[in-house]
Amino acid sequence: MAKKSAPKLFAIIHIGSEQVTLQISEYSSLGDLRVIEKTSREVFLGEETFKTGRISFTTSGQLCALLRGYKRLLSEYGVRDYRVIATTALREAENQHYVVDQVRTRTGFELEVVDMLQEIYFKYVALYHTIRKHQVERPGEALLFVDISSGGLGFTLLKDGVIHYQQNVHIGALRIKESFDKNQRDSIHFHQALSEYIFSSIESVKSELAHHKIKYIVTSGNENHLLLQMLGRAANDALAVVGRDEFHALYEKVSGLNLPQLMKTFRLGENKAEMALPTIVLYNQILSITNAPEIIFPDAQLVDGVTLLHAAEKTEDPLIAVLDEQILSLARNLGDKYRYEIAHSSAVETLSLKLFDAMVPLHGLPSRDRFLLQVAAILHDIGKYVNLRRHYFYSYRLILSSDIIGFTEREKEVIANIAHYHSKGTPSDADGNFARLNREEKVKVAKLSSLIRLADSIDRSHKQKCADCVIRLQGDTLEVAVTPLDNFSLEQWTFEDKADFFEHVNGVRPVLINQAGGSYGI
Repeated sequence: MAKKSAPKLFAIIHIGSEQVTLQISEYSSLGDLRVIEKTSREVFLGEETFKTGRISFTTSGQLCALLRGYKRLLSEYGVRDYRVIATTALREAENQHYVVDQVRTRTGFELEVVDMLQEIYFKYVALYHTIRKHQVERPGEALLFVDISSGGLGFTLLKDGVIHYQQNVHIGALRIKESFDKNQRDSIHFHQALSEYIFSSIESVKSELAHHKIKYIVTSGNENHLLLQMLGRAANDALAVVGRDEFHALYEKVSGLNLPQLMKTFRLGENKAEMALPTIVLYNQILSITNAPEIIFPDAQLVDGVTLLHAAEKTEDPLIAVLDEQILSLARNLGDKYRYEIAHSSAVETLSLKLFDAMVPLHGLPSRDRFLLQVAAILHDIGKYVNLRRHYFYSYRLILSSDIIGFTEREKEVIANIAHYHSKGTPSDADGNFARLNREEKVKVAKLSSLIRLADSIDRSHKQKCADCVIRLQGDTLEVAVTPLDNFSLEQWTFEDKADFFEHVNGVRPVLINQAGGSYGI
């Protein structure tokens, strides 16, 4: 009998707005993943950033001292595989780069400052995995995942494995609190002003959610434990469920209390009591724009999402494919929003992926870039919704301005640029959109746009005339063998027109071959 291999260790350190958390886990598979150490320390990074726009030298020094302690703990456990990430507070600090440099020089940690899209995706993965584990998801029922962080708010609507809607808003519990000074918070008008402030920020989400009957709101956030404590619920409940009536009773009780009364009634410290009203008003406004009868509070955090993704990728768990399909479903729903031509988009998507796979020996790009190409192919024509002239430019703008979880902002820039160059133009620093990319991204965009451009040419008429397409790399030639269902002249001429750019980028000449007999062109 083969000896079972020792579990792998992975650690994640999350520098948040209100606390710094270290979590160490071990796993052999996703099924036996377990946390073996978890510790958190309170920090006030968010308050500094939202008040002053900066993180002070004193605070960054305290942060580095804390991280050195965490590093010793990693060493004691023998952890070599880890990530150190920071979210809202450091992301929005004017002196972000200086703090990152201080962390590197004073602790040896390479700190990643993740963008809002990544942050919300990590939490979504943690929430979704918990919901899946407890079999909460039911056919035909919509779940609204709501991530409430210190500085942001993310809505993700899932139904039957399809993400129908995703929207991120720069409003969170701590940011809301810091948007008002102490005198304003002490005013008798604060409750009404706070409610109106939050509603005005999320009102547009209501019309998008109105088309769906939502079974549960599934929420994550640092203040979940505070809310459960005020409701008298166990803090370690893996899946606490709170009905609308129960929540509204708490809301009515809290809205009539001042700060000292909150502290006394719920046995809260001053900092927690100051967060209570903004948090509860925010939850109330979220409930008010949905028809959900209940809120689920899973015990799932950002560190859990990062750990799950790491373990799933290392063990090639099917969860990755499930999540990728959800991201693709969101891209297709985004295309539907802008009235894209489904049949043409699907044809270009299929052909682009065939070209990518055939060219692997030459382009040397990883499978992640295949995924970027796939999303770009789905969305390449959505700019036509704005204007048929220069639609490629508007495709770029729409993709860039859309919230698509599962990608970093840099990856979204790459996707948008692939769409920008899907039909014409040579990627050049004369274009502002291309100039913003780094060297590696520029090469990637050139290679992937050359593929989507050929794919688009094979369905130039938007009539899906190609019954079959077999692609082979033969020396210095890329043979694209097609079986046409109809006259293929337009596609032939367009293919020939795009061949020069493809050869310039990839060093091979594409040749279109008619399976029914003869070679087109070049």
